[in-house]
Amino acid sequence: MRSIKWKLITMYLGLVLIVMIVSGTYILLSLRNIEIDKSRQQLEIYAEKIVEQVIEGSEERNFQERLQDTVTNTIGVQGNILNSDGETIASTTALNPPYMQYSDQAIISGMNGEPSFSSGKKSTDSFGLLKEWMSYAMPVLAESGEVEYIVYTRLDASDMQSSLNETTKTITIAVAIALLLAAIMGYVFAQTLTGPILALTKGAKNMAEGKLNQSLKVRSNDEIGQLTSSFNNMAAELRKNMSEISKEKNRLEIILHNMSDGVISFAKDGELMLANTAAEEMLKVEQMDMDFSHFIRTFDISTGVYLDMGNEPSKKVTFPVDKQYISATFSPHYNPKQEMEGVVVVLQDITEQKKLDDMRKEFVANVSHELRTPLTTVKSYTETLMEGALDDRETAMEFLSIIDSEADRMAFLVRDLLQLSRFDNKQVRLNITEIEMNEFLATTVRQNKIHAEAKRQSLSFQPYDHPVVIFGDRDRVGQVVNNIVTNAIKYSLEQAEIKVFITEDDTYYKISVKDTGMGISREDLPRIFERFYRVDKARSRAMGGTGLGLAIAKEIMESHKGRLTAESEYGKGTTMTMWFPKERPELDYAHDFQSGGPTE
Repeated sequence: MRSIKWKLITMYLGLVLIVMIVSGTYILLSLRNIEIDKSRQQLEIYAEKIVEQVIEGSEERNFQERLQDTVTNTIGVQGNILNSDGETIASTTALNPPYMQYSDQAIISGMNGEPSFSSGKKSTDSFGLLKEWMSYAMPVLAESGEVEYIVYTRLDASDMQSSLNETTKTITIAVAIALLLAAIMGYVFAQTLTGPILALTKGAKNMAEGKLNQSLKVRSNDEIGQLTSSFNNMAAELRKNMSEISKEKNRLEIILHNMSDGVISFAKDGELMLANTAAEEMLKVEQMDMDFSHFIRTFDISTGVYLDMGNEPSKKVTFPVDKQYISATFSPHYNPKQEMEGVVVVLQDITEQKKLDDMRKEFVANVSHELRTPLTTVKSYTETLMEGALDDRETAMEFLSIIDSEADRMAFLVRDLLQLSRFDNKQVRLNITEIEMNEFLATTVRQNKIHAEAKRQSLSFQPYDHPVVIFGDRDRVGQVVNNIVTNAIKYSLEQAEIKVFITEDDTYYKISVKDTGMGISREDLPRIFERFYRVDKARSRAMGGTGLGLAIAKEIMESHKGRLTAESEYGKGTTMTMWFPKERPELDYAHDFQSGGPTE
């Protein structure tokens, strides 16, 4: 019964049924009343006739004879005369006594002097058949005013009841036919009304499912037709608007998911609304499914950040995620009524920035420290000389020698810093030539062999089985090779073995320097190319190192489009490898060399 069509049909049938029942009942009651009134008049006339023709002017012993002579029951009416006690003394139903005795409410009323009519009384007739009767009792008064006789007439109501039953049957059939016709007409009417409504409902469901490309057929010009036309217009406008919204949404999604910054949006109840790919990558999660409180707890963000920020301006917080540092800016957003609807969190990966800041701070601190030590030494020895030590030539020469050594140390430091500064500012220009590395490395090993033999170390080079030609700046390449070989000699113990050899793959020639020295710990290995980083600071300073050699070597290799790598096992030795591309490197400033530009 959920369909409006069946509701309409049911209501229509109910209305017709009620109308038919009411009208049929009214007709039946009217007919019954008419028949009852007609029978009453007939019984009253019959009773008056008995009084006039039988009782008046006749003695009681002659009542039966005169009753039989005067009236008969051929018209279906029975006539009886009762005495004041209600006993039958004359009757048209029998010729001789005993007569039939009656018990009827009408007789009791007649005994009390009141004429009375009753209907629906069932009793047997003279043949012993049970029938329904309509009866009338009329008292006959004596001169004293007391009831002397009672004229009791009754009429068989079977014919009337049969007539009423036939009428009822006819009305029932009419009602059934009317209901059938009403059902048919109601169905047609309901279908006419609900058909377009069902079509509109289906269209609305399709529209809710995203099927906007639809148009319903307008079947009439009435209100339903106007509603269908309005629906079609609405669908067309909705298609147009949704197309625009979809385009705008796609543009925003493309922008959002291709942003380098992470974006997360939370509703005012803390529920996650959206998170782009960058946010998930920064937070190291496969899928962002945290609410606001879970997000705050998981990343241990300051408790000063809360969801209901009200009119508070944006708040910025920095927190670590693994080895990265993320800067999160929390900004509330509002609806047109200036009611807060949620918080947008913008994430930025500031790891590199923080590293640069830390490196800058460390660089400044290291430079200050490296310069302060020799400056302090120079100043203290100079003050000593000025205070009188200059007169002692032997002491003065010793002090001056120390001052000269410290000055050289500062000069080396400044030179290395200037080199790094030129690399940072892209001011270094390479003089690219062909270098045959077998000969080049053999020369370099011979030059450094004396230093290795001084520490009773074995320094050797094994030439490659065919000529190895690289493209590079001979001076810069020699600086890198010398730095690595001297480091191997410097940081290896006596009787260590240092081997220089060449390998290759499809793209690179690889020149390796392998020693059996002290090695580098796993924690220190990733940082050895950082500026001023020393594995053993005290020993490095004692050996005269500035902590910039490997940083410069790395810059030189990268400027040649190669790279410098290190492999080491603490206590067993280190292997440093220089990777030179086999093809001539394409430098950004190659045109300078072709036009005879400056080199550095």
